[in-house]
Amino acid sequence: MTYQPPFKRDPGPSSVKQTHFLPLPPSTHDLPPPPAYHLPALITTYSHLPDRSISHDDTSMTYYRPAPIGCDLSYGFERRTERDEEVDEHLDGLCESLEKVEREGQGKGERRGGVITWRGMITRIMTAPFEDRDGWQMTAIALDGSVYLELYDPSEARARKRQQESSWALQSYMGYAFESFSTVSRDHTDEENAVKGWGGDVNTNVQWCNVIRSAIGEIPLCLGGEVDCVRSEIGSSYPGLSETMELKTNKIIENERQDAVFHKKLLKHWAQSWLLGVPEIQVGFRDDAGILRSQKRFETESIPRFIAALPNPPWSTPPALHFLHAVLSLVTTHVLPTDPLVTQPEVRSSVQDKLPPATVWRLSFVPRRGVELYKIGEVGVDETDRWGGVLKEDYVRWRLGQI
Repeated sequence: MTYQPPFKRDPGPSSVKQTHFLPLPPSTHDLPPPPAYHLPALITTYSHLPDRSISHDDTSMTYYRPAPIGCDLSYGFERRTERDEEVDEHLDGLCESLEKVEREGQGKGERRGGVITWRGMITRIMTAPFEDRDGWQMTAIALDGSVYLELYDPSEARARKRQQESSWALQSYMGYAFESFSTVSRDHTDEENAVKGWGGDVNTNVQWCNVIRSAIGEIPLCLGGEVDCVRSEIGSSYPGLSETMELKTNKIIENERQDAVFHKKLLKHWAQSWLLGVPEIQVGFRDDAGILRSQKRFETESIPRFIAALPNPPWSTPPALHFLHAVLSLVTTHVLPTDPLVTQPEVRSSVQDKLPPATVWRLSFVPRRGVELYKIGEVGVDETDRWGGVLKEDYVRWRLGQI
């Protein structure tokens, strides 16, 4: 027996968009067992370099070493290099890596019939039953047997977000500084005049990404996401998912309210790591001045048990997994049939100057209420040379067998 959400179809008047509404599941602890999340299997890895270009290797992989207690997490703030958030990369790195794997015969890529997206999108869906403040929207399009799902984040919305975040730029930076104090690169050498434990100045262009294949119940997933570091000898090759780690920071906990806030934050920490098969999270606790005062290691799989043992658990995994499965069922049920290879199968074998349009869908989450899925319309290749406003034209033509 599984949780069966009451899908609702709201046709409305002919002039109003047709929506498919999915309410949140009950947050009670007596839900039936949720659909299983399959153990992630690594497809490939790739690196973003200091100039943000992509290298299909482990150049940007770093190795864990404990940050020294007492280090100053504001160190190097004025020398930081920040990624240009004006550039919308969509799903490019993930798609490029999948294309490379398949073209070069490196192994299995994604399984058809499911969803290809960033780990962060699935995290948002999983945590939605316990989110009471921030809504979100995602765009979905179908191509070659899979649904591509990405955050709908218009430039004006990103601008507002950057303006809001500018007031706590230093606090955000401290998380990156903790990563630098906690890791070393393959070619790192401790400079004589550098602060003890410093791994190098922060450049948020640099990322090491893992691409995995998994599933929630019967729905395949292909996820890409950044991984912070590995537990392995410095200079050694990638040891596999079982040795990966995530690094987080938090203010030191001094009262029950702060304790409760941290316990709620553990939901996102758990989901992010669990989805990619990262078994360990290291949390650094800092004071108001940014000085690292302590560290604590969490085993990813043990976090839900730790939360369940609290007097008033702020979250539990059954609603998260039931909702994830229900949302992805809703998406695949309605979006997959609009794949051009379903509606116009002849495009596979014909070379066309003009691609068939993408059918664009929007998934919208309203806190405390649920999600709705509705069709935006048909969009071809736009002024940015993106099909449906999401995928690069050359990638789409490759998927259609036209190049």
